[in-house]
Amino acid sequence: MKIMIVESDWQFTVRAVRYFEFRGHWVVQESPQGLAGRARSWQPDLVILAAEYASEETLNSLRALPGTPAILLSEHMSNFKQAWAAWQRGGDELLMKPVFRASELQEAVVTAMENATLSRQKSQSHSMAIA
Repeated sequence: MKIMIVESDWQFTVRAVRYFEFRGHWVVQESPQGLAGRARSWQPDLVILAAEYASEETLNSLRALPGTPAILLSEHMSNFKQAWAAWQRGGDELLMKPVFRASELQEAVVTAMENATLSRQKSQSHSMAIA
């Protein structure tokens, strides 16, 4: 699986990269400014995005990649409102930091993939109902 991480917390990023690469995944870290272009060219299977970078423009660029789930990270409960709003606009899972166990990260990946699949299925059935 190809995973793109857009996060300024280098400690989280290093641990996440190590975790995913150890399991055979390809991982890149990208800046918020480079996200749209890199995502189009690299076509990640999953994006892990700090909630503070989840602007409408950023989420729209992710929606242009059909079937690419996004995990939104929020560092503090004080940012929860912002993270929740971003999740409602297009995230597939919300993960609160700090992430202490690798199993938390794995659970977030599984949930995001499941949510993205359900979202696609709903969209397809809605399209079929209209036709």
